Amino acid sequence: MIAASAPANLRELIEATLSLTCPDGEVPVIEQLCFAARWAVVELSDGRAGRAFTFNGQHAVYGALDFEHMRSMKCLLGMRADRAIAQLFREGASAQASLARSVALAIANALSCELNAPTELEERGFNVSAPTDRSFLHPEDAVVLIGAGMILQESAATCASVDVVDMRPRATLQSLLLNAHGERYGPGQVRFHGVEDTTDLVARADVVGITGCALENDSLFDIARLPRKAREFVIFGPSAQVPMELLAALGATRIVTSRIVDAKSLIDGMLANFDAAGPRSATEGYVVTVHLTSDKQ
Repeated sequence: MIAASAPANLRELIEATLSLTCPDGEVPVIEQLCFAARWAVVELSDGRAGRAFTFNGQHAVYGALDFEHMRSMKCLLGMRADRAIAQLFREGASAQASLARSVALAIANALSCELNAPTELEERGFNVSAPTDRSFLHPEDAVVLIGAGMILQESAATCASVDVVDMRPRATLQSLLLNAHGERYGPGQVRFHGVEDTTDLVARADVVGITGCALENDSLFDIARLPRKAREFVIFGPSAQVPMELLAALGATRIVTSRIVDAKSLIDGMLANFDAAGPRSATEGYVVTVHLTSDKQ
């Protein structure tokens, strides 16, 4: 593995990414930016591409994103990636700053695209398994997820308990059935919490999972510093595509993620479809295991 120390915030994470991916000082420029639904995609002049989550729609916890502000980011086109990142971190207002930080993370993920190819990861000592691998979840586990997203369904189906911390209102997350017998909640036996319960929940969990979009608002760095006894610290989602050594330095044992392998198809799909997912063939999903010994615990 590449030697890496734990970054303290998103800015440090991205600066470390630049050092690892552009060691000779040759930095590509921004070729294309695409925004659709909850994603920002960046394609670089050398063909590398990356994406990051945007807090949009039901996820707009910092306020509605402004379409004209997205359009104004055309000023980044043709700009070197490092200079574009510096400019993005100068944004001021909350919703605008959130979008700018997402684009900066997408640039870092694009720079890391080749470094995070499965063969490259395995050569550096990581284990790479299928995107459906959930062997790190055990029936007796108490699971805490920071962000309702990937691995929620599997955790609810497999594990003894699942608690979810999310910034969104409960009404956007939990299903509710009312009838003559009383009230019933879903999905499954999942319990939802506000952020005020985070410290206590993390301290007791066997598995802590956190969405990669928590890199954007720096909350992942805060969670990584909390006391915990967890066997697994799982980072999930396409936003978690910086060099895996940096995520390992934050304590991650598994990263459930995907990288872009066909930027054109992905962008075409995002422009053509309302859900902005793009074709599955445009991305490559996998699970990265940092500590192989964790399977034996």
